[in-house]
Amino acid sequence: MKSLKSRKLTDKTARWLITCSGAATICVILALFVFIFMEVFPLSKGAKVVKENAFSICKDAVCIGVDERMGAAYVLSQEGKVDFISLRDGNSIRKHDLSEVGNAYITSVDIYKDRHVMGTDDGRILTVSIGFAESFENGERVIHPAVSVQEVTHVEENGGSLPFAAKHIVSRGDEETSVTAVHTDDGRLLLLASITEASLFGEGEKREVKKDITGLIKRLTPEATPSAYDDTTYSPQEGTCAITALAMDLFMENLYVGTDSGEIINIGIREKDEPVVLERVKVSDDAVTALRFLLGDISLVVGDSGGSVAAWMKVRDASTSAGWSLKKIHTFQSHDAPVVAIAWSMRDKGFVTAASNGSIHLSHATSEQTLLKVKAHSAAIALVFSQKADGILAADSTGTLSLWNISNPHPETTLKTLFGKVWYEGYEKPEYIWQSTGGTDDFEPKFSLIPLIFGTIKGTMYALLIAVPIGIFGALYTSQFLHRSLKVIKPVVELMAALPSVILGFLAGLWLAPLIEKIFPALVIMPVFILLSIVAAIMTWKTIPFFGGGKYKHGTEAVFLIPFIIGAFFVSICLSGIFESFAFGGDYRQWLLNILGLPYDQRNAVVVGFAMGFAVIPLVFTISEDAMSNVPRSLVSASLALGATPWQTAVRIVLPTASPAIFSAVMIGFGRAVGETMVVLMATGNTPIMDLNLFNGFRALAANIAVEIPEAPFGGTLYRVLFLASLLLFVTTFIVNTLAEIIRQKMKKKYSKL
Repeated sequence: MKSLKSRKLTDKTARWLITCSGAATICVILALFVFIFMEVFPLSKGAKVVKENAFSICKDAVCIGVDERMGAAYVLSQEGKVDFISLRDGNSIRKHDLSEVGNAYITSVDIYKDRHVMGTDDGRILTVSIGFAESFENGERVIHPAVSVQEVTHVEENGGSLPFAAKHIVSRGDEETSVTAVHTDDGRLLLLASITEASLFGEGEKREVKKDITGLIKRLTPEATPSAYDDTTYSPQEGTCAITALAMDLFMENLYVGTDSGEIINIGIREKDEPVVLERVKVSDDAVTALRFLLGDISLVVGDSGGSVAAWMKVRDASTSAGWSLKKIHTFQSHDAPVVAIAWSMRDKGFVTAASNGSIHLSHATSEQTLLKVKAHSAAIALVFSQKADGILAADSTGTLSLWNISNPHPETTLKTLFGKVWYEGYEKPEYIWQSTGGTDDFEPKFSLIPLIFGTIKGTMYALLIAVPIGIFGALYTSQFLHRSLKVIKPVVELMAALPSVILGFLAGLWLAPLIEKIFPALVIMPVFILLSIVAAIMTWKTIPFFGGGKYKHGTEAVFLIPFIIGAFFVSICLSGIFESFAFGGDYRQWLLNILGLPYDQRNAVVVGFAMGFAVIPLVFTISEDAMSNVPRSLVSASLALGATPWQTAVRIVLPTASPAIFSAVMIGFGRAVGETMVVLMATGNTPIMDLNLFNGFRALAANIAVEIPEAPFGGTLYRVLFLASLLLFVTTFIVNTLAEIIRQKMKKKYSKL
């Protein structure tokens, strides 16, 4: 009686322990899912205004700026007065008067970082540096405004001053060269350059270039076709186009002129003495009102009088004489009024546009989305995007300085950028690209997960293509035909699963990949020789009385087959060179490239198939062999008694009966292959390309996480995208295993009636 109670208590305890363990496992999995999801969720959050302030300033502001931490700003008025104000309380920190302006007025300003190039109404051009320095005094951060006039240029003609007002001005410069283009109020376009030519002895000679290039801006007849400039092609009307906007790239090789006819005229200024029109493109039916390059000076944002905003970029074009042409690559949400200002981000491909009705849009070029909309009191006359892309500052015609502190942590991620084709800078068309980091600050991150998903599927399929047939048929032979004295093979195969994947990856990358590259022709003919060796072994087994006379038990003939298989490998390798010369013209790599168009990389999918297949075989083999061995012997005996051959019994009785477990084995192997990291990382070259070519590498999701996560900034976009990749693996594995279990249960129910 006591023993019975003890057993009941033990059973009840075991039942509760098993139940609690199962529940705990489910809770851990759910907790893991919740944790990964919470790291991914911020990617779906858009931009928002955290804080909004407004301050009173002068009504004639021509440009504004803000320090890196958005603690202070400056306002430059037409009279040349610079007022530094605190963005916490709006109080003035310091005022500075540009005495070089004198009694003139500043009519146009171009800003690149701290370099301000200003045109006045008396024909002068001032280059002024306006910025902020900071220090810590008594533990507090103190901002020190800094203003310095670097250069004053007088444009002269015939020995006298040439009075003009600069309607539009754009300038770029470095230590050796500076180039400025000025559109004057009388309709002329002037190109001014200061060039320090290199010299072997001492300082180089400084050369000044002052050129009127108005004649290049010709108005075309409606019959003219926008293409490369050619005087024989175009029929100019009297007069020139009305210039409405200017932009120049950082390399000072291209000047872009926007016109009232909706055209952009690209003037090549590499040769400063001989500028030429390279291309003119119709970009809008309305007048171009604003031009601005984004970070990197590749994408040119164009705003027009209809409120449209688009990004254009030079793309290879074989149909043009120059070999490239401007193409529209991104279109953004339009304003309801003409675009009057564009400000670019110093951190990413984001930018801000302002319209004459006071509307301000925050957009991002890569994701092609408008992230945020705010409203100023009136039309913005000056606009700036903070250095950390966390604030927008606008000065309007009513004398109001509006500040919006924004939160916009992941502007480059949308469903399209993660799973769709995107037209990136420097590419000829939209593509799926993964490239998270680059060598320059103006690099455009590319976070398409499609190449990684493709690589994961590619590696998994090639691994299963090798592992599943070998594992299942090996298990079938071991369980049904191999003599029990030789079944020591099973624990040996199971030991294969104990090999660390890093060892497999190391061997695959440093030993197997060079070996396959060396004996690839032998691998092509090896299946033929293996088949011939098996046939030869069978014929020999049947014709030699010693082996066929019953002295060896049934199921031990596999030992006799081994020397023949080894001989097939040896013969294939020996004939590799002869076969390569005969079939591949002496060089199989060149043959694959020229005939099939398939480049051969040493670390490729074939290597991964062998290495990862080697890791998956033990799982498929062990589970399948256990399932086949556990098929009731009564079914096998009944089949044999009815006259079926052992092979027929194995295929028609054993395999269907064990199929649920075999299917589970394949699914477990699939999960192992999908999650494999080190083999893929070390044996593929880890290149995120989309190509079905057997001889190319790839990058899988798991390997990508291992490579990228150590250097991903915590909480950054890359960090969260990598968690998204892990979430995809998690969900995929869950869905596949769930479907596999449903199918397995149906198969089990079906074949349990046998």
